Amino acid sequence: MLMNGGRDRRIWCLDRSGTFWETEVPLYNDDEFKRNFRVSRSTLDFLVERLHEDLVRQYTHFRDPISVPKRIAVALYSLGSSAEYRTIANLFGIGESTVGQILLEFCHLIKEVFEPQFINFYPPTEDKIIEMRSGFEVVWGFPQCYGAIDGCHIEIKVNDEDKVDYHNYKGWYSIVLLAAVDYRYRFTYVNIGSPGRNNDSHIFERSIIRRLHNEDETFQRFFKVIQGVQVPILLLGDSAFRLDRFLMKPYPHDNLTPKEKHFNYMLSRARRVTENAFGQLKNRFRRIGNGLKLMLENDSIVIRASCILHNILNEKNDYLNEEFDVASSEQLENREQPVHVTMRAPTGDGITVRNTIADYLWARDRRLDENNE
Repeated sequence: MLMNGGRDRRIWCLDRSGTFWETEVPLYNDDEFKRNFRVSRSTLDFLVERLHEDLVRQYTHFRDPISVPKRIAVALYSLGSSAEYRTIANLFGIGESTVGQILLEFCHLIKEVFEPQFINFYPPTEDKIIEMRSGFEVVWGFPQCYGAIDGCHIEIKVNDEDKVDYHNYKGWYSIVLLAAVDYRYRFTYVNIGSPGRNNDSHIFERSIIRRLHNEDETFQRFFKVIQGVQVPILLLGDSAFRLDRFLMKPYPHDNLTPKEKHFNYMLSRARRVTENAFGQLKNRFRRIGNGLKLMLENDSIVIRASCILHNILNEKNDYLNEEFDVASSEQLENREQPVHVTMRAPTGDGITVRNTIADYLWARDRRLDENNE
């Protein structure tokens, strides 16, 4: 109660009674904690330590500020759940609008603080090229590979004036996450926000990642001579992309020879890292997997922050338990992804490099089979 000229004035605050974070969460075991927040306690502690200075708030006359651990927990719960903000607000005992503010503030900070450290594969360094090339050859059996590239359409909510641009040919509204992924499912490049009407090849042809693979001097130095042909550092793509000297795609599925079928199998096996990375992203962060219902201008930052968090969790070996990873995937709407096949003519160098790698893989793997008999 405040006194002012003999009159009583009361400061009114809505009583928020949700005590989920304060009373229930401390009793959770490790699996229960990760099931709710999609990360381990140690990862949350890591985020609190790194973001504390930016997130700490001054006390006000109305109530104590929301603590930094609770703010990060609200953001992680919001990303990991497709629940409405109202439900999350009641659970944590905060305002509905506060949930959205916390989530966006958190996502912007994740980008600012962690992107340089955890998505730092371009421009390439010699050490990165050596690591990526070795990783793909040892783990997936594909030579000279720096990454696999693919696009993923993420469902969004759009205003009437934007519906034409964001309407994909499968009949729903989306923005495209075009991403390159390495041999251990880390995102090495993300291009977010292109309208759903665009195909992967259209986005890639105008991207900085294409220019770097085509022109960067560090990439150019790491060619390898295979059967007399200079094979550059490669990206692996599907039929949506144009075959080029640095981008391998499958042979068309008509009258394939055994050698060409083997190449397609090995390429498909190696580029499956993109499907796995997208699947892990959507399973862990169900707000993305079930479709974003934010303002259009906020969608990209939420997706980018989730990709960065995915890499952080990968580096920390903070994986979801298989049992509720599957349960999460069953809850996703699983919209059918648009699939495009580019009609653009391949480059001559691309055909030569693909044939050379097909010869190399065929000879190598037949030799290995003979030695194992």
